[in-house]
Amino acid sequence: MKNTIFIFALFLTFQLSGQNVLTLEEAKSITLANNFGIQLAKNQVEITKKQADKKLNGYLPTVGANAGLNGQFGGSSQKFSTGQEASTSNAFTWGANAGVNANYTLIDKRRDLTLEQLNETLNLTNLQLKQTIENNLFQLYNGYYRVAQISNSLNALREAIKISRERLRRVQTQFDYGQGTGLTVLNTKVDIQRDSVNILNAKLELENEKRNLNVIMGRSTSENFSVEEEILLSDNIDLDELVSQSKKENLALKLIYQNLALNEMNLGIIEAEKKPTLNAGASYNFNYNDSPKGAFIDLSNSRGLAANLSLNWTIFDGSREARQDLLAMNLSNQKLQADQLIQQLERDIVNAWASYQNAIFVLQVEEDAIATAQENFSRTEEEVKFGRLTSLEFRQAQLNLLNAQTSLINAKFNAKLREVQLMQLAGRLIE
Repeated sequence: MKNTIFIFALFLTFQLSGQNVLTLEEAKSITLANNFGIQLAKNQVEITKKQADKKLNGYLPTVGANAGLNGQFGGSSQKFSTGQEASTSNAFTWGANAGVNANYTLIDKRRDLTLEQLNETLNLTNLQLKQTIENNLFQLYNGYYRVAQISNSLNALREAIKISRERLRRVQTQFDYGQGTGLTVLNTKVDIQRDSVNILNAKLELENEKRNLNVIMGRSTSENFSVEEEILLSDNIDLDELVSQSKKENLALKLIYQNLALNEMNLGIIEAEKKPTLNAGASYNFNYNDSPKGAFIDLSNSRGLAANLSLNWTIFDGSREARQDLLAMNLSNQKLQADQLIQQLERDIVNAWASYQNAIFVLQVEEDAIATAQENFSRTEEEVKFGRLTSLEFRQAQLNLLNAQTSLINAKFNAKLREVQLMQLAGRLIE
């Protein structure tokens, strides 16, 4: 069982070395093309674009046609003031009619403002698309750097197990020549087994994070890859610039302002209800009637064009003022929400900036610590070769080096994730 763990750890090391490297830019392109949330948001933009088309909002005329046929069996009689009479009995009368009509609304201020509002809704949907992209890119960056972080830690663990194997070879040789003890050999084997288990745990964590990243990119969770393990921190980040830019580019703030504009347009639409609407219509009609002999009129038909203009004006609507008051109250609340968000945004950026600066400081401390740990390990290794230190003291120096490497890796990626958070708050992430 012990040998199986060790061999499996070596197999995982070999397996990872042959993977294709997925760059961050490639991961972004895949996400933008395949992420399901982004695709849904893009489809919603197209739907809203069609809803804002004049064709769907009463800007085209309507044309209709009608036709009819009627018949009657019976009799009738008429007596006129001249003394003449006309009568029929058991006779069949029939007639037909047909017509074509067209109608068009010439003036409707409410319709015009509604179309403007639909176009503003399209702007809102585009902002929502950007926010969806931003949120998914934020998850992508976090997932990508998390994979890189674990990969770096895995490399440190592989180096540790190499050192442990070399240590086992040395203490085994010493034991074979009567210069060591069997307990030292056993302790070294236990350390190798522990290192192997650490590699297996890290490998499992890495595979889980890769699957999470594949889901964000919208591709099969079985896709295997490696990532770029080196990262660079930006050196041109300014707090005042971030605060200023966030007030212009932060998407959450933009969405509130856009919703505010839409509700202000609702007030305009209610106001437009006070304006008259003007409609125009035209028609061509044909009528035919055939009556039996003896009727007052035996045969008749008529045809011709007709046109009309109609003006409609709602002089009083008791609910209109109440609706205006309700919208005004909602607008007041939205303005307060916008002011509140600005205040929270300033706080969040300052807090994120402080966390970022602290992460940079911790990174510098860890860089100094790794140099100290490396020097301590090298000296300990030399002392062990000359027999002045024990194998257990060597193991402690090895663990100190591994912990320093892990702390440095964590500090580096923590600083990068703090940087990504700042970019999101300032609205720079999509850039």
